[in-house]
Amino acid sequence: MIVPMKKLTLAALLEHREAILQALQSICAVQLISAGEGEQSSAAAEGRVQRLQSAEELLKPYARKAGFGPKPEATRQELEKDIQPALEICAELEGLQRRISQNSSDTEKRRLLLSSLLPWADMTDPLETVHSTASLKVMTGTVPADGVNSLMETGALVQLYGGEKERAALVICRNDEYAGIASSIRASGFQEKGFGDIRGTASENIQRLRTEIEALEAEKAQLEAQLAAFAPKREEICRALDGAAIDRDREQSKEALAHTNTAFLLTGWVREDMTEKVRQEIEKITDVYYLGFEDPAEGDAVPTVLKNSRLIAPYEAVTNLYSLPAYGSIDGTPLMAPFYFIFFGMMLSDTVYGAVLALGAWAFLKYLKPRGMMENLAKVLLMGGISTIFMGLLFGTFAGVSWPVILKGTALENTFPIIDSSANPIAMLALCAAMGIIQMFYAVFIAAYSCIKQGDWAGAIVDNLSWVFIITGLLLMAAPSLGLPAALGTAGKWMAIGFAAVVLLFAGRSKKNVAGRLMSGAGKLYDVTSWLGDVLSYARIFALGLSTGVIGLVLNTLCWDMLFASFKGNPVLMVVGFIIVTVLSVALHAFMMAISTLGCFVHSARLQYVEFFGKFYEAGGKAFKPLRYETKYVNVK
Repeated sequence: MIVPMKKLTLAALLEHREAILQALQSICAVQLISAGEGEQSSAAAEGRVQRLQSAEELLKPYARKAGFGPKPEATRQELEKDIQPALEICAELEGLQRRISQNSSDTEKRRLLLSSLLPWADMTDPLETVHSTASLKVMTGTVPADGVNSLMETGALVQLYGGEKERAALVICRNDEYAGIASSIRASGFQEKGFGDIRGTASENIQRLRTEIEALEAEKAQLEAQLAAFAPKREEICRALDGAAIDRDREQSKEALAHTNTAFLLTGWVREDMTEKVRQEIEKITDVYYLGFEDPAEGDAVPTVLKNSRLIAPYEAVTNLYSLPAYGSIDGTPLMAPFYFIFFGMMLSDTVYGAVLALGAWAFLKYLKPRGMMENLAKVLLMGGISTIFMGLLFGTFAGVSWPVILKGTALENTFPIIDSSANPIAMLALCAAMGIIQMFYAVFIAAYSCIKQGDWAGAIVDNLSWVFIITGLLLMAAPSLGLPAALGTAGKWMAIGFAAVVLLFAGRSKKNVAGRLMSGAGKLYDVTSWLGDVLSYARIFALGLSTGVIGLVLNTLCWDMLFASFKGNPVLMVVGFIIVTVLSVALHAFMMAISTLGCFVHSARLQYVEFFGKFYEAGGKAFKPLRYETKYVNVK
């Protein structure tokens, strides 16, 4: 069901604002409506979150990977107490990070200088002596290998040194000749590069740079070792990060509040079943307040909250993947859940797969204790596994082996499956189509009920219930071919014709022009083809169920009837072969189960979204986003 919402208005003294927001955050009951006048007070809190996030990312490569298991639990107060010690750790890490960054920068500068000096290693003159004089133009630089000859032909004195694609070149000419050959020197590709204030020979500087680089690399290794020593502190930082996020969210909520120097005003949406809880929490803090609740006004963007029983609530995850229902409309979750449960089992249709899926989902829920969407999806798969256990017995297989083989020699040998889709596909198709018609008729009745609640009797009868009678009439027309009395066929024909006339005449009732009404009605009657398509969509239940059994049978044949048969005749080979084939068979069936489960989840949802929801569901609801504890690493108690 969709929980009724109330608009909350709260006025209280400014000195109680922090305590009231903490209380509201703890009960997760109020979504704030921004007043556009609040103070911008969350910059410091956001800064703490970012510092802690950076520290957590910095330590991530050094920390041990988290194992499987539930998240640890802590109170809000415990998490927020961890913030300041963690920020002190952040300061140390930031200092280390700056030193590592500076080290990397210094190392890179020396590497670049070293690479520029390496071609000059054979030059024995000190670099500071290589410069122009009053009469000579002395240049050092590089020239491409294919420009060496051109440089030699310029008339300048050229001394070449090391390099492959580019050669180091010392070019000397008289000052009075330089103007005449400068263009030729540039045309050769020569690029002048000086040595700056470097002193000593190139080889001496190369050795010095290599020594410095080695020292910097050793220093970096020490710094990284110091950083790695902080790895055990990552858990503290993660806890503090959750605490800082809680604090940040609360600070950001203040931006939605209007206030004066002494009081503040809070407006928001609250679940109707939580109004008294909100009042009780505020009364624990102060008795100087005003608290009012009112119904939503027309045009309000009211958020949607779903509330269902423990068995139905997990299927809210399926509904949410489609769209939340609009506030004030119908929650499709409890209406589609039984069908989803049945269809999932019929599609997977293997008892062993169902048992493994159910046990796996149960273990995931018990030991990892997920929350939110992940918890609901795991429960959907758990119930899907339970459904599959029974549907596999009724319509499917046992790890790809047919039930008559499993039950051979027992009284139940010829009892299960009730319908063997591989041996009797028509009966299985008919069953799937019948279930589809039942679900679609159910959707039409829901839509008709919604129209009646709004006082729209014409919409209930013409737009919805008429189709039940038209489709039922068309089905009854096939009665004589099934050996049923011909009177049923005749009654069905006139039923279909009569209600088709109702649709033709009244589906376009909003139009004043008679011709327009008839055209609109005729167009609406064409929807009978979409009903046929929708019914055929339910054949996917048969198709997926059949594919599970057939592929399972093929896997068994490949592994046991073909591969294991090749080991027969030698006892040792048979033992080894049995181990190999068993492992291979389990691996292939596990892969097949995973793929089939994904397909069943998607296609079961697709039947709900298109064939069922498409006839009555009003999507577009906005999620309820209350002030709450949004944590990543710790569950708040």
